[in-house]
Amino acid sequence: MRRPELRVFGLVGLVGLGASVGLAGSAYGREHRPGDAGADASPHAGAASANASASAEPEEAPPLASDDDTLPDGHPAVGDAEANPHAHAGRTGAMAGVFEPPEDVEKAEPSLAPGSIAVELHDADDHPVPNESVTLGILINSIAKGDSKKHLQATTDDKGVAVFSGLETAGNIAYRVSSGYRGGSFAASPFQLGQVKAMHVILHVYPVVRDLGGALIVCEATVAAELRDDRIQIEEALTVYNLGRSAWQPDDVKLALPEGFTAFNAQQTMSDQGVDEVGGAAKLRGTFPPGRHPIEFRWQLPWSGDKDVDFDVGLPPHVAIARVMMPATSTIKLSAVDFPATDVRRDEQGQSFLVTERRLRPDDAKITSLSIGIHDLPTPGPGRLVASVLAACAVGVGLVIAGSGRKRGRKLHDLNLKLSRDVLLEELAGLERARASGEVGPRTYERTRRDLLVSLARALAGPT
Repeated sequence: MRRPELRVFGLVGLVGLGASVGLAGSAYGREHRPGDAGADASPHAGAASANASASAEPEEAPPLASDDDTLPDGHPAVGDAEANPHAHAGRTGAMAGVFEPPEDVEKAEPSLAPGSIAVELHDADDHPVPNESVTLGILINSIAKGDSKKHLQATTDDKGVAVFSGLETAGNIAYRVSSGYRGGSFAASPFQLGQVKAMHVILHVYPVVRDLGGALIVCEATVAAELRDDRIQIEEALTVYNLGRSAWQPDDVKLALPEGFTAFNAQQTMSDQGVDEVGGAAKLRGTFPPGRHPIEFRWQLPWSGDKDVDFDVGLPPHVAIARVMMPATSTIKLSAVDFPATDVRRDEQGQSFLVTERRLRPDDAKITSLSIGIHDLPTPGPGRLVASVLAACAVGVGLVIAGSGRKRGRKLHDLNLKLSRDVLLEELAGLERARASGEVGPRTYERTRRDLLVSLARALAGPT
């Protein structure tokens, strides 16, 4: 039976962007933008209205779930963010002190010759950016030859326009426009020319800041845990909101991971945004232009069957909303230091989750890590695979003992030896398949494999 997967990103939408924007304007605007008089004064006016219920009076904040105790919708599909990570999908609205980025554009352009792509580079105010390099990435998919890539370069004219022409319009070719403006990485959504023949792209680029003090950044973090065999799988969903007019490139921003973690895996996206495992931590990387940017990664924490597991995880900077969650059971308890007691919530499929969440008020101390406790875990019993291994071991030992009684005859021993060998080899093959699919963890795999090989060696040794 397939394990239910954690629906992390459907659950991240527990809180709307408005609360985050208000917190950013109130808590971070004055501290991190001292040189901008307009931005310095206005975020507090925005915060007064946006945070009237979400921050100033936390007991009046919107509930995490509706009255029927289900988790509300609201988180954009992951596919949308992946398709166009720089299209500013999370526009913040016309709130005072918060920049509303203009939309990138990719549209058919019938006035151009077939096989043409006209690119306009615009700045934050939608003004053209002249004399800037533009890259056209070309991905060619071929069943016979595999995928191949190539790049073309052009420079915008005094009107901020660059044109690529003479391009192929076959259905197996995709194009993507990008720019490394001022050391950043800005890209439009990929597209094909098959039906439209020609495209007009408007890509917005921004000055790049690396010091967090020069950016207006606020983050949301979800840490989701799930018990799996001899390990606890952790999925982290981060959302970086850039509310300023500049793109932010993190400078050595690391999220600490607990000692002994394994199986780090970051979701691949079409942008350069993401995390890398560096020195026992998840290091944030990429260019974050104005807008909303989701990041997902996962790792595992080995579990030896202890009843209680406690661990710490680091958080990104300027966290305004943080939550911890895991599938609900009748016994397991979940907690986080300085967080409220967990509530039971249900998603749209009816699966129950333990959830605890904090929304920081403007005068709250910043949180840089989470101390998480998972308690009253069940003592692991022998699973199907372990039971079959024990049965196979018993068969192997029994046949060896039976084989040592020479009075049963050589023919009977040969038959038993073949049966034992076939059973053990089949179990070994099943174990390898279970390990490859992730059904068993590394410790169970090593222990079970060792027992099977010992039994197989005994069976092949024959009577003594």
